[in-house]
Amino acid sequence: MSEAIKNENVENISLTIYYMSPFILTRQPLSVNDLINSSKAQKIVIEGDSLKEHIALFEQIENDDLIPVKDKSYIDARLYYVLESKKNGELLDVSMWGGENNSIFVNGVEIIENDIFYDVVKPFLSKDAIKELENYVAGIWPE
Repeated sequence: MSEAIKNENVENISLTIYYMSPFILTRQPLSVNDLINSSKAQKIVIEGDSLKEHIALFEQIENDDLIPVKDKSYIDARLYYVLESKKNGELLDVSMWGGENNSIFVNGVEIIENDIFYDVVKPFLSKDAIKELENYVAGIWPE
């Protein structure tokens, strides 16, 4: 996976992030499309120099980081991002989270949670969003 990213000209790559607090209650789990179309979701687009200084984070993602889950679950998308190339289309498509075990969906495959998929977008999120996500992953719910 990192090879595909390394072979791209960073000037031709964009990162689009959609985020909704995991503590906002919804009637049902959110699909990626539900998240994208939600009025409560934040949309962040990063291109050019802003992405250039952090592209090495994406280059660290290796196929070894992709360990499929044994038992598939549903998705409740609260963080979704896509790294796209003008030339080659989608390079990386990540949605979080699935089921009780907080699995992650990478390019359509449900895998065991791995912090690298969270760490690569952290520099682009607000401090409040980072705190919410860290609390959620740690199982700390707001009072």
